[in-house]
Amino acid sequence: MRALFALVVLLVPGHLLAEEPAGSAGVALRCAGPDAGAMAGQLDTSFGGAGTGMARVRFGADDDGGFFDLDAAGDEIIAGGWGQGGLGGVRFRVVRLTGSGSADPGFGDGGMVTTSWAASTGDYVYLAAVSRRRAGGIVAIGWRDRFGGASADVALARYAEDGSLDPSFGDGGKRLLDLGGDEVIRGGLVAHDGRIVAVGQRDGRLLIARATADGALDTSFASPRGYRTVALGPASVAEAVAIDRRGRLVVVGSAERDGQRDMVVVRLQPSGAPDGSFGDRGVIVAGDPGIDERAVAVALSPDGGVVVAGDAGPEGARDLQVRRFLADGSPDPAFGEAGVAAWPTTGGDDQAEDMVLLPGGAVLVAGNGGEGGAAMPLLARYACDGALDAGFGDGGVLPVDFGEFGVLHTVRVISGDQVLLGGADVGMSPGPGTYGVVARMWM
Repeated sequence: MRALFALVVLLVPGHLLAEEPAGSAGVALRCAGPDAGAMAGQLDTSFGGAGTGMARVRFGADDDGGFFDLDAAGDEIIAGGWGQGGLGGVRFRVVRLTGSGSADPGFGDGGMVTTSWAASTGDYVYLAAVSRRRAGGIVAIGWRDRFGGASADVALARYAEDGSLDPSFGDGGKRLLDLGGDEVIRGGLVAHDGRIVAVGQRDGRLLIARATADGALDTSFASPRGYRTVALGPASVAEAVAIDRRGRLVVVGSAERDGQRDMVVVRLQPSGAPDGSFGDRGVIVAGDPGIDERAVAVALSPDGGVVVAGDAGPEGARDLQVRRFLADGSPDPAFGEAGVAAWPTTGGDDQAEDMVLLPGGAVLVAGNGGEGGAAMPLLARYACDGALDAGFGDGGVLPVDFGEFGVLHTVRVISGDQVLLGGADVGMSPGPGTYGVVARMWM
């Protein structure tokens, strides 16, 4: 079965956060907030169907669909992913749910829109991120695999409020950005000024690309190319991106070095130039010898701190891991052990998929774990000092039941005491197929 749902995050990764105060670069992050309350970890039964706290959205037949990202604004929830089209191939799928978790009949066909670039069984386009624009409408960010002899390219689409493609964007609402190589996109965001950032990999190198609000390549970024690659060892890839009020991009991922993967954090100026005030000329490579490590999510704290979530360890015994850095890129000594919090959550392989900062500074990591190769969706909640919050779940770890074949990939903060969870399930109810699962939980 294919890997189905993947996530990106940020307070919500990708959202703008408060600018850090002057002189904070060498000051340990201070956060304060309540520990997990009595309702934390309980599903909101007013959401979804039959009092379950979950909504299910069909994205494809059996394992022919995937669900990758969530965004929320007011009483609307946007779920984006991909699924097999009626003529074969793979298409963007974007769904809008109401605040109660039901499909919004005023959006597309019964709440869903499907977007392809060619009426062909060989046309494969994969959605990696979806975001609402401040000016209205929805942007989907992903990539199109090689087609008709062309390279793999960045794929963008913009939708009007009724789900129709916005004709003022790109070519009839869609745009392909050919960066001269093979691009695979793993995450992205829409900045407050409408510009679009996509991150992933180009020809084996970590990639950050930016488009204008109308979908054209933004040649003012890393001028004149519109994108920047970072070569770190034989291969490197970006998984998630956040942006601060200064317009600086913070990108996380992993790189192969000396026979292992290490975590990578890159901070760029709004121009696309490396930020020399962060790490080693804008780059941090973190990892212990002999320990495989990767980063999948990033969040920015109001004082300029950078929080990165991922997992580390050998295959079969990986653990969730969170690192916290000060604004200058040095490890935060007030968090975990020298800025690192890594606690076993199950007796098997635990892999992170996403993370958010909760109001007050606690860290919530979403992922999957378990023993014997069976994936178990789980949440881990870390207190401000990096210790697992003993008041949440079982010693800080909470399993989440998304179905017999459920996986968890996305988490978003939607209020001071609730989060949205996104995942997938391949099951027989309400019928055979791949289902995106959206749940609302108290926190």
